[in-house]
Amino acid sequence: MCGIYGIVGGSVPPTDADLVSMAGELVHRGPDGNGRAVRGRAGLGCRRLAIIDVAGGTQPLTNEAGNVLTVCNGEIYNHAALRRELEAAGHRFRTRSDAEVIPHLYEEYGVDFVTKLDGMFGLALWDALAERLVLARDRLGEKPVYYATTRAGFLFASEPKALLATGRVDPTPNWTALAGYLRHGYVPGGASAFAAIARLPPGARLVLEGEHVAVDHYWEVAPLLAAAPLECDPRAAARALRTHFERAVGAALASDVPLGVFLSGGIDSTAVAALARIAIGSELDTFALGFDVRGFDERDHAARAARALGTRHHTLTITPDLFLEGTRALAPLLDEPLADPALVPTYLLARYASRTVKVVLVGEGSDELFAGYPSYIGGLLAPRYRRLPEKLRRVLTALAPQLGAPRGNTTLRYLVRRFLEEADVSAIVRHRAWIGCFSADALASIATPGGPLLPPPDPSTPPARTEVDMLLASDLTGYLPDDLLLKVDRATMAASLEGRSPFLDHRLVEFACRLPIELKLHGLTGKLVLRDAVSDLVPRPILRRVKRGLTVPLATWIAGPLLPFVRETLSRLDPRVVRPRSVRTLLESHLERRRDNRREIWALVMLQLWQDAYGTMSRHRIA
Repeated sequence: MCGIYGIVGGSVPPTDADLVSMAGELVHRGPDGNGRAVRGRAGLGCRRLAIIDVAGGTQPLTNEAGNVLTVCNGEIYNHAALRRELEAAGHRFRTRSDAEVIPHLYEEYGVDFVTKLDGMFGLALWDALAERLVLARDRLGEKPVYYATTRAGFLFASEPKALLATGRVDPTPNWTALAGYLRHGYVPGGASAFAAIARLPPGARLVLEGEHVAVDHYWEVAPLLAAAPLECDPRAAARALRTHFERAVGAALASDVPLGVFLSGGIDSTAVAALARIAIGSELDTFALGFDVRGFDERDHAARAARALGTRHHTLTITPDLFLEGTRALAPLLDEPLADPALVPTYLLARYASRTVKVVLVGEGSDELFAGYPSYIGGLLAPRYRRLPEKLRRVLTALAPQLGAPRGNTTLRYLVRRFLEEADVSAIVRHRAWIGCFSADALASIATPGGPLLPPPDPSTPPARTEVDMLLASDLTGYLPDDLLLKVDRATMAASLEGRSPFLDHRLVEFACRLPIELKLHGLTGKLVLRDAVSDLVPRPILRRVKRGLTVPLATWIAGPLLPFVRETLSRLDPRVVRPRSVRTLLESHLERRRDNRREIWALVMLQLWQDAYGTMSRHRIA
């Protein structure tokens, strides 16, 4: 795990000072070392978090002649097999680093080398003879790559802040993307929070030759959910899934440094921890967090799983004071606003775990593959609801506010109210509203007229076999990479910890996406095939648990111990962007329990913290 960066010079050649400034913004991603090299008009560098070949794997890494350089953030899980093939073809290696296979693969396969890689990665390769730069991102988007094309050259890095540090990139905000952020809780798609900076999509490859930049996809997940489903009975599907899952967890355990698992006590993380414990064959460290708030605390479930698996278990309790401290610690590092409140406890747990281990396995991806969220159940119910007489639906929608604003952990009243408020809109818009922040109407009511926030376009509707498969495709291409995986990357990297998601092994994903929806979701129960596949690994009470997820008692805390911080932060929002009176109304409605506005309020808080660190309404002069 690392932070990569580089410049291909345009009118202004890359300087060592540029590379030093970029590296200085990525120390948290790689505290173990900094390597950089210049070849011709390109300079590449890497802040290293040493995981494989701790002593010898310093990047950039090259081919034998030294004219092909690479830097890589992440892990190439199949590097040993690739190394054997390349050695048989005559290639010679200097290190045991997983990333050293990349320049040699490029010599064999050209820009298609990326299709040979299994793992999670954001990488850059420079061919000094051909003057060609290749950027690539792993298939599901676990590791980020950002880039900017300017008159001063082409720049790339693992985080936007490294691009901005050079002074070559305009820091003007991308207000269209930020409007999308307020709708969804994250910056969607290939944009970033800055107009001049783009984010390489998952499964994409960028090739720069001369002044020409070409981006294409070498792998895509959405078409898998539109293709004909596999024909297999439930037992055969569960057995095949188990085989894929065992291989994926085994691959993700590759490490020369201590490794652990984030264990929530849910089915996903418990299954990962169980297989990791078996594969390691010795005591495994697991890490859990909890809250001293009824309905939000999962410490007992995690402890029960740890006892059953025989792990060495560690628990962190998140208090309001600790949550606030984590929020303030993260704010300077977040060069993109993210409204997911789970970001903060994930960071705090990563910081806590980093005292013991250097790598953790996590359970991200399972819900999007196997229909684990309540919103997918809503997706099944919504078409039936719309068959009710329109007059009755209008009455039910009007009654929704009478359900009040309960502040529990995704209570039934909360779910029913959100369902009724959005049940009549299109499936994708409805689904994003259920998991997002501001509705279109709410955003329009809070945005300053004539200000920079404009209504973002509705999300596209991917083709799929069924409506629920369409929602899965939408989440696998949107919510998962743009929110959940960004959260894991930023939270773990802020603590110099590597996070790995075995459920996102692309062969497991390809298999899961081809399974018919009936093997995943039936009635009010999701993850059917996964439950069968791991039934011998996971204690029965956990197998039967309802999906909870990492939820923060934010609604209660906003109205209580976090209120002074929230009020002060909201008071600093730029009136050229949002209307102060509307913001006050939003907060008062929450405090008076007329509506649970935690998501909208926290989105605005994180927007202001981002603006404190990075945002500006004016253009800066660019060198």
